[in-house]
Amino acid sequence: MAVLMGILVWLYGTSVTSLRPRDLPILTVGPAPAATALADQISRVEPGALTVHTVPTVAAADQALRDRDAYAAIVIGNDGLTLRVASAASPAVTEAITRGIRVFMPGLEIPVVDVVANAPRDLAGGGLAAGYLPLVLVIAAAGVLLTRLVRSRAVRLAGIAVLAVLCGFAGTVALQGALDVLPGSFLTTMAVLTLLALAVAGPIVGVGAVAGTPGLVGAVLVTVAGAALSAVQSAPEMLPRPWGDIGQFGPPGAGATLLRSTSYFEGAAGGRPVVVLAVWLVVGLWLAFVGERGAASSLYPGTRGTPRSDQEPHRQPAGIAPAGATATGAPLAGGATIPAGAGAGAGAGAGAGVTATAGSGSGAAGSGVPSPGAAAVPARAGATAADEVWAPQEAAGGPVPPGGPVPPGGPVPTGGSALPGGSVLPGASVGPGGGAAVDQAPAARAGSAPGGPPAAVATPLPTWRSPLERTVPIEPSGGGVRLVPPTRPGDPPPGRGGAPAGGATAGGSESR
Repeated sequence: MAVLMGILVWLYGTSVTSLRPRDLPILTVGPAPAATALADQISRVEPGALTVHTVPTVAAADQALRDRDAYAAIVIGNDGLTLRVASAASPAVTEAITRGIRVFMPGLEIPVVDVVANAPRDLAGGGLAAGYLPLVLVIAAAGVLLTRLVRSRAVRLAGIAVLAVLCGFAGTVALQGALDVLPGSFLTTMAVLTLLALAVAGPIVGVGAVAGTPGLVGAVLVTVAGAALSAVQSAPEMLPRPWGDIGQFGPPGAGATLLRSTSYFEGAAGGRPVVVLAVWLVVGLWLAFVGERGAASSLYPGTRGTPRSDQEPHRQPAGIAPAGATATGAPLAGGATIPAGAGAGAGAGAGAGVTATAGSGSGAAGSGVPSPGAAAVPARAGATAADEVWAPQEAAGGPVPPGGPVPPGGPVPTGGSALPGGSVLPGASVGPGGGAAVDQAPAARAGSAPGGPPAAVATPLPTWRSPLERTVPIEPSGGGVRLVPPTRPGDPPPGRGGAPAGGATAGGSESR
């Protein structure tokens, strides 16, 4: 940020301290031999500063000044030399040429004729620059606020239009009414400033909608840099190359040129600025239209992931630990290990192998070595408040895992559930009836052999989500598994007391 600030300060300072003519177009008027000789003499004074052309008559020179093809004309007449200028094109250029002629021809009094004069209350041109640059920056700031505060695409587009009209009206009242630094038609000036506001605010809103906060920062920096290179205080030919030409392809520079053309020169040389502003406008509106859903949510901290009023909160996928959690193992009967936070691996071994199941909507994946006497262990981590409504019912009369009831040798420790052989699965609970509670520990590691090292955990499968965007848990159902459909608080447990909610086959699962 400090580097960017330094660059902007340098750009604004350069636009003032480095002003000098660079290929500035002027004319010499008179008989061919004399006018050509004077043009050659002026060109050799400071090479690269002026571009001198010759015209035969004063009328042709005045027309070139009104068409903005030249800034000044030196006329060779019977009474000597006359300098004809168009100060409305750039008061700074007129001052530089007048001073240069006096240095070039010392002691010679040359009358000056202003063909297209600047506004009487702004002879030096500083009034227009002082009112124009803040207007551009205010439009840019308004575009940022519009992007930050409004999420609807339609409202944003309507806001750009309303902002442009208001800025055009307010700017015209200020420049023509309060400051009186612009002549011409009120409606014409308002139309130019409205087009300028559209070309400035549109790209800022559009880039912000597509690229988020970084896009907003970049668009504003481009606008601020373009204002520094707009040459509204001087002329593009007075700025260092190529900055003067680059500035005319930005909205601030094109707007300043078009404003002078419509106010003083009846629109002469205003075609290219109109095209430049129109291109910025079209690109900006297109980005604002297509980019509303691209990165708009990143502009609103705290809203990402917030459930809607009709949506249940997101639940942790079954068998997958939250970010930053470390998987730890717990021994089972026969040496098998159940890693806490393990992924939703799955086994489809024949017989009663240690099986880890996970809901992907299409069945279990992977295979493991059967462990004698082991039971299928459901992956039911991450139950939500909706499941807790019927959790006591299942805990009181739920099914007993295959392999037998809780051994009578003693109470089951708190936080564990019975497995075949009397082992306890850490992290789960057992209801009064001996059945497994709703929330179970993550799935067993498939392929673990008694007394041997734990097998590798299968790659986690994506968890199936319901239309309510809730992770659907898995529970045993006979020889296979089934997906429990989403419920709302107060609803009866699905699939209990009637037909099961989802059909199941061995080693696979189905969902409604």
